[in-house]
Amino acid sequence: MATSIAGSKALLLIDINILGIGSMHESEYKGRFHGARETGAIHGAFTKLSRLLRSHSEKVPVVLWDDRCRWREEILPRYKRHRWDTPEQQAFLKSYLFQAEVIRGLLSNLGIPQVFCPNFEADDIAGLICRNLDADWHITLATTDTDWYQALRKNVVWQSTRTGEVITEADIGKVDWVSGGPFVSTDHFIQAKALAGDSSDGIPGVMGVGLKTAAKIIKEHGTIEALWAKHDAREPLKGVVLQRAAGPEYRDTYYRNLKLVDWRLAPSLGKDFRLYFELPDSDAFKLKCANWGLDDALLSWKEYLLPREHASAALKDIRTILETASSSN
Repeated sequence: MATSIAGSKALLLIDINILGIGSMHESEYKGRFHGARETGAIHGAFTKLSRLLRSHSEKVPVVLWDDRCRWREEILPRYKRHRWDTPEQQAFLKSYLFQAEVIRGLLSNLGIPQVFCPNFEADDIAGLICRNLDADWHITLATTDTDWYQALRKNVVWQSTRTGEVITEADIGKVDWVSGGPFVSTDHFIQAKALAGDSSDGIPGVMGVGLKTAAKIIKEHGTIEALWAKHDAREPLKGVVLQRAAGPEYRDTYYRNLKLVDWRLAPSLGKDFRLYFELPDSDAFKLKCANWGLDDALLSWKEYLLPREHASAALKDIRTILETASSSN
C-alpha cells in the first residue's frame, strides 16, 4: 500500500458483508469451490477489497462486521428473517458464515483492522464512529447499503462498492442522485424511511407509501407530527394515501420503525465488542491462501499491509469511541 497514508487523517469504513454476500450472487464468483467448500465469498471479498485499498491508498481501512441483531428482532420479530426462510436460503447463510470466518482470519493475518460487536450490525458501528470521531477525520463509507446515507456529514461521504459512485451530504438533496429523494437532510431521510418502511429488511410501513412518497409527504407538511395534527384538527387532506399516513392507525408503526432505522436510537454498545488489529503474519496468510486456492490474493498480499503507527493512531481513537459507547451499558 502506498505510504501516502502516513500523516493523513482519512478513514475507510468497509461493510464487509456487502462484499462477501454480494459476491455469492454474482456470476463471476457464484458457485466457486475449492475442494468441497464453496469459496465465492472469499474470492469476491478479497478481489473487491484489493480494489478498494488501491483506490483509497491514503486512508486507514477498517472492516466492519454484522452480527444477528437480536435487539431489533425484539422490536420486530420478523426483522430480516424473511431472508433466511427457505432451505436454500439457510444453506446459503451457512456457507457464507463459514467463509466469513475464513475472511476474518485472513484479514487478521494481514493486520487489517476489524470491528465486531455481538448483537449489533455494521451499521450501528459505522454510525457510532461517524458521530463521534473528530471532524478533522475524513471518512469514506464503502458499501451499497443506502441506509448508511444517514451517517453523511461534511467530513463523511458514501461510496458504492459496486459502481464507485460517491454521495455527499449535499447530494441527498438532488432529485436525480439518490433513490427515493430528494431529501432535505439526513433527518428527513430517516423519517421518510420510518414512514415508508423497508421491505428489504422486512420492516412494514404505511400501506401504499414508498420512500419517495414518504419524503414528499414529510417535506410538504414539515414533520409527520404536523400532518397528524392536521388530521386531528379535521383539516382537509386529499388522497387516500395521505389520509392513511395522517391517521392514527400507523402512528405506533412509525415510532417503532424509527427505533429500527435511526442508528442514534440504538441501545448502548455491548462491552464485548472486538477490535482486531494484529501483527501481520505473512506465513500464515500464504498458507491459508494455498489452502483456499487464493492465488490472486497471494500474489498481491503486500498491498494490504498498513503502516502500523498511523493505523494504530486511528484505532486508538475508534477504541475510545467504542469503550465510551459501551460504558453506560
